Amino acid sequence: MNTALRLCMALMFALLCSLGWAQTTSTVNGAVDLDANQRAWISAHKDRVLSVGFDPEAGLDSFEFQGRRIGLLPALLDDMQTQLGLRLLLAEVKNWDDAYGRFLAGKIDLLYGANPTPEREKVMRFTQAAQKYPYVVFARKDSLVQTLGDLDGKTVGFLANDFVIERLPAEFPNVQVRVASFEDQREGLKALVAGDVDGFVTAGGGVEYEFLNDFPGLILIAEIKTITSDMTFAVAKDRAILAQIIDQYLDHRRLIIQNFARDARRNYNRKVLRLSEAELGWLAKSGEAVVGVAEDYLPFDYFDKGEYKGIAGATLDRIGELIGIRFKVVSGSFAKMLERAQAGDVHVLNLAKTEERQQHFLFPRAISTERDIIVGLKSSPPVQDVYGLDGRRVAVIDGFWHEEYLRKNLKNPAIVKTADIMASLRLLRAGKVDYVIENPTVLEFYINGLGYTDLVKRGNTSKDSFIYFGVSRQQPELASILDKVIPLIQFEEMKYLGMQTVPTLRNEANLQLTQLLAALAVVLLLILALTLRTVRKLAVQKAKTQFLHEREHLLYTDSLTGFHNRNYFSQKVDTVIGADFPQAVVVADMNNLKRVNDSHGHAAGDALIKAFADAARAQWPQADHYRIGGDEFLFILPDCAEGKVLLELDALRQRCQQARFEVAPEVWVSPSAALGYALRGSAQSSLQACIAEADARMYAAKAGMKKRSTDE
Repeated sequence: MNTALRLCMALMFALLCSLGWAQTTSTVNGAVDLDANQRAWISAHKDRVLSVGFDPEAGLDSFEFQGRRIGLLPALLDDMQTQLGLRLLLAEVKNWDDAYGRFLAGKIDLLYGANPTPEREKVMRFTQAAQKYPYVVFARKDSLVQTLGDLDGKTVGFLANDFVIERLPAEFPNVQVRVASFEDQREGLKALVAGDVDGFVTAGGGVEYEFLNDFPGLILIAEIKTITSDMTFAVAKDRAILAQIIDQYLDHRRLIIQNFARDARRNYNRKVLRLSEAELGWLAKSGEAVVGVAEDYLPFDYFDKGEYKGIAGATLDRIGELIGIRFKVVSGSFAKMLERAQAGDVHVLNLAKTEERQQHFLFPRAISTERDIIVGLKSSPPVQDVYGLDGRRVAVIDGFWHEEYLRKNLKNPAIVKTADIMASLRLLRAGKVDYVIENPTVLEFYINGLGYTDLVKRGNTSKDSFIYFGVSRQQPELASILDKVIPLIQFEEMKYLGMQTVPTLRNEANLQLTQLLAALAVVLLLILALTLRTVRKLAVQKAKTQFLHEREHLLYTDSLTGFHNRNYFSQKVDTVIGADFPQAVVVADMNNLKRVNDSHGHAAGDALIKAFADAARAQWPQADHYRIGGDEFLFILPDCAEGKVLLELDALRQRCQQARFEVAPEVWVSPSAALGYALRGSAQSSLQACIAEADARMYAAKAGMKKRSTDE
């Protein structure tokens, strides 16, 4: 590249940078588009200080940290003064009611965080929201209230005059509660701890983490994404022009405001977690850690194009978002990563906690508290902890902690080392080992993905086999920060997010079935050729047609439910979906399947799956039915509009409740599932997009419930 071309490119780059800078630092004379009246209003009020009322308990919007008040709202007011020339200052207020009352009395100029309601809009003018925070629901850990639906008929606390008191029954008409009003959130949470109310509903915005930290006896049972606290600016009705000016600012600075919110959330979390001076100093001075990603540990660890994916990767991403740590990712074999971590070149590594490793690593609290399970063939006898493995051949991945543990606890260990989990499972199916020990999420991923339906859980382990991030002892501040932030993260959410980023396994069972069918086809063709020579063309054609139909049935039909399977959905769904629009796309994820399997065996689990399928078929005989995975279903309902689909979902739930059957003497179960839906108005609407929307609603519904088992 010649010098002239380099100079030209440098000038173009400088021009683009200057344009970007101008856009992010624009003033009232720049990109913020104000008309003459708006500029005149600002000029007339340039010497006046406008007071802003707010909720002092509103979390990341405004809080005291390291001796000064910071947060999203102070950052917004400073930026508005720079961009617009308006002098905006926080008012001194005691609580939300104080701010609200003084605003109505004309003693405060603007009110931040009021949600528009018909009554308020009679006297106020609202801007668009700078941020939106979902409402959250608290309950006691030791209570029977574990989902939003459990609050039906119960006494629930709210902030006085909070608009959610009216919105909650409108959004969830089947949840009717008795309202108890409180002047501030902590008063309501104290009443919840004391048992005076059964739940407490309030806006999120990060403050929920502070409350969970301050009230350890409480849990967060739901995040209501359909009801949000909109952080608007409200002004008196006769100051509409001020609202217009702020709206113009919010439109223009949207990306900058997102950065303000990110920084405010991180600082607020640092305050909530009560980080020490040493920890804050580490974040300020370094704030960066090297993470090692081991190969072949799906779905927790997956390295792809320089990024840490999988469940552990999603967890570290969330930690980075919450607290502001930057993670640099390196990858290699587990042995290599362990060696580099022991040398201090790698700071964080996903590994099991053992006595030997504690000499080199600090272990913050676990990101998953699942204990390892013992897996064998369906014909394998049950095992009581690892002590039942004495003399049995057990596959152990080379370098994993299981070898050390078995040798310490068994008199006669028969360990067979393997390269990875897939090699272990193949040896188990081939009868060359008797059992495999591994994390249940890992085993679920491989057994379901590979189609190894002949492998089942045969026992539990009592060892602390949780999933940890080991941190180099040279980074004590990093370890203590992780220990504080990990409780803010929900494992089930990270499991869902991480599963979306790892590759899908090739179903070996289906591949073997296909090969068997191909071999049968050859045999059938030879027999037909030899025995029906005189009518060869007609007979061959007829046999081929019959064969293809049988093959298609085997490939595309789920044998347990009779529904279409994942193969059918992947290969044929676009060609067979009818044209009876609108269509409702319903996604279902069964509850309690793992619990039934573990407690009563897989025959009972199969019966539970079939009971749910029978109920869905009876409810929607005209629908297209698909069993996408072990406990995952998809239904496409023709000619079903918005109002009808909600009734249909309720009808299915009721039908499932009536489908009770006995899995053991005096033990009855009914099928149930988390449900999500989306509407498809025409063939031009993307089916995949509708499925994604329905899946998101299903996940939101499931995330609002307390997990009953890892299969839910």
